[in-house]
Amino acid sequence: MNAMAELASLGESISTDICIMGGGIAGLTAAITLKEKSPHLDVLIVEKATTGWAGKADRGGGILAFLTPDDIPDDFIRFHVHNIGCFLEDQELLSEYAHTCNSVLDYLDAWGAKLAKERDGSWKYIKTPGVDVPWGMASVELDMCRCLRKHARKLECRFLDRTTMVDLLKEDDRVVGTIGFSIEDGGCCVVRSKATILANGSQNYRVLPMWSPGRGDGIAAAYRAGAQMRNAEFGSFVNMVHAASREVIFGAEDHMYNASGEDISARYRPGVQPDICAMSAIGWYKEYLNSNGPVRIKSDENVLQAGAEVLFASDLVWDRPAAIAFWSRLWEKGKSVEVEGAANMPEVIPGFVGEQSPVKVDHGMATTLPGLYAVGDVSYSGSAWTGAVPSPPGRIRGTGLMNAVWSARRGAMAAAAYAAGLVEIPGVDHAQAAELKERIFAPLRGDRGVSALDLVRAIQDAITPVRYSNWKSEERMREALGKVLEVKGRLADLTAADPHDLSRCNEAVSMALCAEMFYRASLERKESRGWFVREDYPETDNANWLKWIVLEDKDGEMSVSTEDIPMARYPIKV
Repeated sequence: MNAMAELASLGESISTDICIMGGGIAGLTAAITLKEKSPHLDVLIVEKATTGWAGKADRGGGILAFLTPDDIPDDFIRFHVHNIGCFLEDQELLSEYAHTCNSVLDYLDAWGAKLAKERDGSWKYIKTPGVDVPWGMASVELDMCRCLRKHARKLECRFLDRTTMVDLLKEDDRVVGTIGFSIEDGGCCVVRSKATILANGSQNYRVLPMWSPGRGDGIAAAYRAGAQMRNAEFGSFVNMVHAASREVIFGAEDHMYNASGEDISARYRPGVQPDICAMSAIGWYKEYLNSNGPVRIKSDENVLQAGAEVLFASDLVWDRPAAIAFWSRLWEKGKSVEVEGAANMPEVIPGFVGEQSPVKVDHGMATTLPGLYAVGDVSYSGSAWTGAVPSPPGRIRGTGLMNAVWSARRGAMAAAAYAAGLVEIPGVDHAQAAELKERIFAPLRGDRGVSALDLVRAIQDAITPVRYSNWKSEERMREALGKVLEVKGRLADLTAADPHDLSRCNEAVSMALCAEMFYRASLERKESRGWFVREDYPETDNANWLKWIVLEDKDGEMSVSTEDIPMARYPIKV
C-alpha cells in the first residue's frame, strides 16, 4: 500500500498548501492575505463551527483601538511600557505594532467590513471619556466576519466546516499537517500542508457566554507537538458583571461600595486606570473575607455604563444595526432581572473571562516549530508585545480585533514565504497519524467513564475563584494545581456518546492542560507585576524577574524555564 492509500485508510485525506485552523477574524484575515499575496496558493480554512460565524469577534464590542491623528506612536509605546505591560513587553514588536496597526482599518474596509466614517471619508472615532490616553476607538459592524468570508470565497479560499482538528502531524521537528474529525459524522480527517496557521483562539474555560468559543484547542495541539509557550501566567482576566444576569457592567470597578456603604474602588484602585485592573476583583474578594459583602455599584455615578449603552446599543455615535440589536438584547436581559428597589445599586461579582494566549511566536508569528504559525488570540500573550497583562484585551479595549488582523497578516506573509521554499507538500507518517487517531477517538470506545462536562466543571472550580487565579499565593495555587492534576488523572476515563461529545472531550483535555500551564507558570513568577498579583510576593522585582516564563513538553513532563528580557537593546529602560 502506498503512502497516500495508507493515509486514506484512516479517513478523509486532504492536501493543501496552507492549512488554517480556525475560521474567525484571524483565520479569515490570514486566508485573504495569503490569496492576495500569492493567488496560486491553495488555502484551506478548517473550522469546528462555521467559518464567518465562529470565534469571538462578532459577539464583542466591534471596537478597534487605534492611534488617532492626534496620537504619537512613541507616546503610545511609553504609556504602554510604564502603565500596561510594566516592562515585560517585547518593545521591538510593540513599536512595530504602534507604527503599523492603523493599516488594519484600511484592510477591513477594503474587504467589505463596515467601519464608521466621517462625511469626509476619514475614520470616525471617540476618545475614552475621563481618561487621557494616547489612542482612540473606531468601530466596525458585528457582521465583519461574514463580510470577510464572502471576500475569501471570491478569492477561492476553501472552507471545511464542522470539523475539529485536534493534533499536529510532524516530520522530525517540522509540522506537516493536522489530524481531527468531522463533528457531523465522526469521520477522521487528515490534512497535509506545507504550512499550518493556528487561528483558533485563546483559552476562556467556557465560563461567560460571550467569550466561551475560546477553548484552547490550538494551544493544546501546539504544546503536545513540542512548541514552546510564553506568558501562560497571564490568563485570568475578569470583568465585573451583574450578579443576577452575568452581563458586564462597564465601569463597575470605579464605583463599588461594600455593605457598610464605603467606597472600595478608591481603596483598592486609586487613580485613573486605562481599563479594569486586577485589584478590582481582589478588592471585591477582600471585602467578602471581611464580611463586608455584598458589593454593589452606584449606577447614577457610572457614566461609563451609560456611555457604553449609547456607544453599543444606539445609533447616536455610529450606525451599526447588527451591533445595536446584539447589545440591546444584552442590556434588556440585565434590566429584566434587576430586583425592584435595587436597580440603582445592583450587586456585582467578578466574571471570569481568562484570555490565556501563550503560544510563543517571533515577530513573523512563527512558533518554535518550523512550518507552524500562530495568529490572533492563540498567541497574543505569547508574542509578548503586550507584557504583564491578559491579552486580549490587554487593558486596552479594542486591541483584540486590531491584534487579530494585524498579527494574522504578519503570520500569513511569513507562512507564504515558508511555503514558497517547498517544492511539494510534505508526506505524513502513517504510523504517527494512526497513533494520534487512536488517542483522539479513544473516548468513543468507552461505555463507562466520566463525562467531559463533569471535568470541565471541575477545571472551572480550580481556575475561576479569585483566591486562586487573581489573588495568588503559593499555598492557594498549589491547592488549585492539585485540583487540576486530579482532573488530569481522570482524562483517560473520558467517555463520548457521539462526535459532538468527542469534541467536548478534546476541549476538556485542552482546558486541563491550559490550567496546568497557568499555575505552573504562576508559581514560578515570584513577584507582583501588572495584572499578576501575589499576596506572598507583593512587590515588583526588576532585579530578578525581568524575565519571560517559558513552558515546554519534555518527555511528557511540563518543563518550566525563564528567558531574560533583552532590556539592554530596548529604548525604554527600567
